[in-house]
Amino acid sequence: MRRILIVDDSPVVLAQLSHDLADDYEIVTAGSGEEAIEILEVLIRGNVCFSNLFDLIITDLKLPGMTGFELAEYVRKKNKFNRYTPVILLTTEKISTDEARKHGCVAHFSKSDKQRLVSMVRMLMSL
Repeated sequence: MRRILIVDDSPVVLAQLSHDLADDYEIVTAGSGEEAIEILEVLIRGNVCFSNLFDLIITDLKLPGMTGFELAEYVRKKNKFNRYTPVILLTTEKISTDEARKHGCVAHFSKSDKQRLVSMVRMLMSL
């Protein structure tokens, strides 16, 4: 089963997205960017030997500590096992596609646009 890491500091958002995607994918959640990095590092230290620990990462832009942009950059630059994993950014703010891509995100969605997000997840996971 394909695996998705969802990162958001809102337990409600984590629960809703997990519920919407759990029938088709294995879901792992984190409440901050630091917790997400810890999950990635623990898996790597545990000698997980496949190139993509996650098939997709969905992260909120506004997180306590590090931002979703910083997490996406970490995935791209510092974590050789996940550098090609697509990252989708969730936000309540207006950002440009160019800004999202500059930080390594393949797409960005408003948190209120759940239907488009789920459609994009299904499309990316079918590749």
